[in-house]
Amino acid sequence: MIPDFTPMKASIVIRTKNEEKRIGDVLNSLVEQTEKDFELIIVDSGSTDRTLPIIESFNQSLDLRIFKIASNDFTYPFACNFGAERARGDYLVFLSGHSIPRNKDWLKNGLLDFTQKNNIAGVYGTVLPSKDATLLEWFYYVPGFLEFRKKIANKKRMGILGNTNSIIRRDLWCDHHYDESYKDGGEDGEWAYFFINKGYNIIKDPQFAVYHSHGYWIKDTIRQYRHWKKVANKFINKYKID
Repeated sequence: MIPDFTPMKASIVIRTKNEEKRIGDVLNSLVEQTEKDFELIIVDSGSTDRTLPIIESFNQSLDLRIFKIASNDFTYPFACNFGAERARGDYLVFLSGHSIPRNKDWLKNGLLDFTQKNNIAGVYGTVLPSKDATLLEWFYYVPGFLEFRKKIANKKRMGILGNTNSIIRRDLWCDHHYDESYKDGGEDGEWAYFFINKGYNIIKDPQFAVYHSHGYWIKDTIRQYRHWKKVANKFINKYKID
């Protein structure tokens, strides 16, 4: 379903559930973006804290629409497809409810990447530690502060086109939606390799960075790594990636 609305440059889709801690900072950053031609689509899956009242307080500052889905209906690809179906932008921007854009040019920088070549399917950015990240997360993410050059990331396995912060072309999404069999995540990597195999490129751009942390220590980090490795192996095997 594609809405019958006047199109705009970008639709930012944010998935939320109990994000009161950071959602205000996320939305304040979007208000301050130098690129103003965008709408904001919230897909909330059952917040019980102050997430929705905080979002609603930005109604006058942002072109904002809120959609609710049941908690037991939530999966990462379903929520992304649900938001994309209601979007009117030429580009679909996916942002976690606790991913804070690094600066005012975040959106402009990400969209500019699509003007460089005609075969760019998607762009994603560096993840930097939030101010309340654990020491382990700082150790893991701090090298991102030393990344300056954008690069083609077609050979990356884990984390490629991560929907923590990514942009894809809506026309390509219409051809191939996120695969909803990837219920626990990995739909972004599957989508990336679907189009890499068709001759498109995926760009990683450090100028499209966000601050994002979970507060993980060693046990959680190991569990997360094993999970994402298992997820990545699914599309690696599907597309027979060397």
